[in-house]
Amino acid sequence: MFDPRAVIMTLAVTLAAPVAAQPPAIPGQQASGPIIQSTGMSIKVDNPTFTVPDGHVFKAVFVVDAGGTDTVRVNAQLTTLARFYNVHARHGYPEDRVRVAAVVHGSGWQSLLTDDAYAARFGGKRNPSRTLVEELVQHGAQLVLCGQTAGARGIRREELIPGVKVAISAMTALNVLQADGYRFNPW
Repeated sequence: MFDPRAVIMTLAVTLAAPVAAQPPAIPGQQASGPIIQSTGMSIKVDNPTFTVPDGHVFKAVFVVDAGGTDTVRVNAQLTTLARFYNVHARHGYPEDRVRVAAVVHGSGWQSLLTDDAYAARFGGKRNPSRTLVEELVQHGAQLVLCGQTAGARGIRREELIPGVKVAISAMTALNVLQADGYRFNPW
């Protein structure tokens, strides 16, 4: 015999299971912002015991050498730059004391292409990292493409998102940025 209550109860349990399986939100976690809005998750840390000297200027350089071939997701290595901005801003450090640079080579270069250039190389798809790259440049991040990578891959300057720089090589850019006080951040 058909019991509509049993069907409704089974349906309710089935639909509720995925919600119940989700992990709880992490206290203080924020998916993005306050500087980079498209990504850059951070967690607010109350009363840290490691303190930053007054007036300290954060200058970090990252190497982006992977992730550009994912035609669906934003390059995870680039999201680290967003996190660097956001975590410091969330803890009270003004944006003008947070400076970020990335030296891009290897298979990270695709993340720096305009949508049209990306589509031409990747079957009509849009660059999933474009919005993040534009936001980073807007907030003063130096995104430097290795000229050796650009030459070997046939990348033309007009294919790059405005604001992206091209160096002689990744080695050159990393050397100059470190000489300018940027500290290499390995993640």
